[in-house]
Amino acid sequence: MHFHSADAGSVLRELGSSEQGLSAEEAAGRFRQYGANELEKAKGRTAVIIFLQQFQNFLIYLLIIAAGLSVFLGEIPEAIGMSVIILISVALGFIQEYRAERAVEALRRISAPTARVLRAGTVQRIPAVEVVPGDIMLLEAGDIVAADCRIIEEASLKVDQSALTGESVPARKLARVMPESAQIDRQENMAFMGTIVVYGKGKAVACRTGMTTELGKIAKSLESTEESATPLQAKFEKLARQIGFGVLTLVAIVFVLALFQGRDARIADLFIFSVSLAVAAVPSALPAIVTISLALGANSMARRNMIIKKLPATETLGSVTIICTDKTGTITKNQMTVTKIYSSQELIGVSGAGYEPRGEFTDSAGKKVAGSRKLGQLLRIGVLCNNAGLSEKSGQWNVAGDPTEGSLVVLARKAGIDEHVTKSRFRTVEELPFDSDRKLMSVVCRNPETQAEEAFVKGAPDILLRKCSRIFVNGKIRKLTEKDRKEILRVNEQFGREALRVLAFAHRPLPRSRSAFSFESVERDLVFYGLAGMIDPPREEVMGAVKQCEDAGIKVMMITGDHPATARAVATQIGLFRKDDRVISGDELEKMDDRSLAEGIENIRIIARALPLQKLRIVAALKKKGHIVAMTGDGVNDAPALKKADVGIAMGITGTDVAKESAQAMLVDDNFASIVSAVSEGRNIYDKILKSARYLLSCNLGEIISVFLAVLLRLPLPMVPLQILLMNLLTDGVPALGLGAESSEADVMKRSPRKSESSLLDSSHLYLTVIFGVIMGLGTLFMFNLYLPQGLQLAQTVAFTTLVMFEMFAVIGSRSLYPFRKLNVWTNLWLLGGVALSISIQAIVIYWQPMQSVFSTVPLSPVDWLKIMAVASLGFFIMEVGKLFLSHARPESVKNDA
Repeated sequence: MHFHSADAGSVLRELGSSEQGLSAEEAAGRFRQYGANELEKAKGRTAVIIFLQQFQNFLIYLLIIAAGLSVFLGEIPEAIGMSVIILISVALGFIQEYRAERAVEALRRISAPTARVLRAGTVQRIPAVEVVPGDIMLLEAGDIVAADCRIIEEASLKVDQSALTGESVPARKLARVMPESAQIDRQENMAFMGTIVVYGKGKAVACRTGMTTELGKIAKSLESTEESATPLQAKFEKLARQIGFGVLTLVAIVFVLALFQGRDARIADLFIFSVSLAVAAVPSALPAIVTISLALGANSMARRNMIIKKLPATETLGSVTIICTDKTGTITKNQMTVTKIYSSQELIGVSGAGYEPRGEFTDSAGKKVAGSRKLGQLLRIGVLCNNAGLSEKSGQWNVAGDPTEGSLVVLARKAGIDEHVTKSRFRTVEELPFDSDRKLMSVVCRNPETQAEEAFVKGAPDILLRKCSRIFVNGKIRKLTEKDRKEILRVNEQFGREALRVLAFAHRPLPRSRSAFSFESVERDLVFYGLAGMIDPPREEVMGAVKQCEDAGIKVMMITGDHPATARAVATQIGLFRKDDRVISGDELEKMDDRSLAEGIENIRIIARALPLQKLRIVAALKKKGHIVAMTGDGVNDAPALKKADVGIAMGITGTDVAKESAQAMLVDDNFASIVSAVSEGRNIYDKILKSARYLLSCNLGEIISVFLAVLLRLPLPMVPLQILLMNLLTDGVPALGLGAESSEADVMKRSPRKSESSLLDSSHLYLTVIFGVIMGLGTLFMFNLYLPQGLQLAQTVAFTTLVMFEMFAVIGSRSLYPFRKLNVWTNLWLLGGVALSISIQAIVIYWQPMQSVFSTVPLSPVDWLKIMAVASLGFFIMEVGKLFLSHARPESVKNDA
């Protein structure tokens, strides 16, 4: 049964209940039948499972195999070193993800702890988990609705359901029948589990409990929504497989060539050397470098108000091609603000945004006006005909009560009118609350000067205008003419086209003889004082943030539960909406199948009246089109899409626990502009990982080529196994860690987003890696052959040292993706320290006698060092020239029409 489309009597009969509620026996029986009114606990990952999942990485698999081979070779220190690298990578990932999967637990915390129900005609307060279908629930301001329920009686009932539907203002609730096709945001006769009553009272019958509620549907959606691998994870998985295949192939070739050349070495020795080469060919430091770079990036983002919950999201932020953002509380402040007033036949602008009572009043010419003098009575009506309160705590201004009424309190404060002082002077005698039929609210107050009773009225402009016979203009009250009425309605329509919510204000002194007040006696023969237009305003910094995103080639799409006109107005104001962009509603989206949605998604800029599962479809459609999607949000309605997106970003201040737990990242300051900073840092992180990967792979390639060519040319092996293992573990890995501290490139936010299908090393970067690897291998073999006549051990020491120095120059050249960039060596002390440490280790191995015997080295003379430095530095210059000529290696810039 569609409860919202049936009358109250039919709903009660369907549920087997009455307006007196269920008996204790009936309630107990239904509790056994339907179970507790709570959300089922998700089957979350245990700490052990999260820890073990960190090993699901092909590069980690290669390292584990390499460590095992080191044990087989008897090289225990190398095995221990690789094991430490594995554990560092795993531990850092585990720490970040330990608390990442508690979305349903957060949903459980939203649920109301208690509920007031009628049982056999008696009001009882029971635990919310004991509410069953058919229970009669009593609702009043401040209550958290305990179950999905059908309103059967109401008195000015308003419910804040923004966390569920995304609406920026509380929803008015009525008892009337709604169309069967009405979506949840238009089901005015339904109140939903987890929403908050902000005004009025009501009586409702519980229709759905637990997992059958709208909140429960979202919980199920969260459980069934799987997170996909991030672009970086996919690229490293591909790279690791390529490395594994290449290593096995090259090592097999070296072993077979050496075997068939009839070398003097035993087959066992050749096998050991080949295995050592295999271990060296695996860039063992790369997993740790990637993890540490991500962790450092996460710390940097935290300083910029973006908290990263899952490490891969740190880099993925730099890859996004589209940001799907909610409007309420994300683009806007989620704080209704009066921006325009029409009074005394004049338009007056009001500056300031949000609840902070700071702003100015200006006329149509931009000249400042004194709000308290020109608008005093209008502002007084707004304050007296009002039940909201304004407070400040720790620099944050908050409204208690209806946000629309709160905006009127803020408006008065901007003019220097304090609501507490005004209400203490004008004592309320009677209140005639707002209802949906009258669309008016009136209060009767006693004037402190005349002691006469006066009516203060606010409400819908068209309705209130019918009750007015006079108008206030420039300090005088005169008869309201037909021309006045037409002009007021014209301004009202103009405000509406600007997506402003409009209220009208009127006043009337009441006769002294009156003893009772009614709608008819109070709300007639009123004096019209003006209109106030209000809107949930955009954050001041959002326009610049949207512009920066588009400069970086990132599209921004607004997905909101608000009305299309409101969404369009806000989008236009911040420069988001363009001429050819489409605005569609949730109803239109519902009629589209997945194929037509995917075909048209690129031209859609705004989706209004969107429902939770529709947001999930939107993210899925964008991902099918190849987009890397970031989704921002703060409500329960955002949670499934936050989890499905490549990067879900929850709001830290206004965000619900559900949103925070479902997301991979969280904005501490709820500032959309902070996303731009995070994207920049994400791109910088990718650059640093790219630099590290290119550096390490070129080093490993240099080692392999030097050995491969030596075997091919029937030369002795240029290095012993321990020398190769030491280079791989320390001398090239330690400086690579310093690349993680490198500052960002100047054009990091002027490039087009990376394509999701692109490799970590594209053709140009791979070309540079191979070039430098070949130069390293040839240079090392040249020095080995040059010194071979002086003795094998000396030649191997020279080759070993030459390769290490090649690596030192390579890491310096890897600091930038561009050629001959002017880099201050002192700006990256971590890299400088890594180079110094590596050279120190090399010196100890060469000159300290105990290490000489272990690594088969001999001391080198200053002349030897000069020759080594000359050859190694030549490789650096060739690498820089290669960058210069490979102009297509430069990342693509954003086109002007992006």
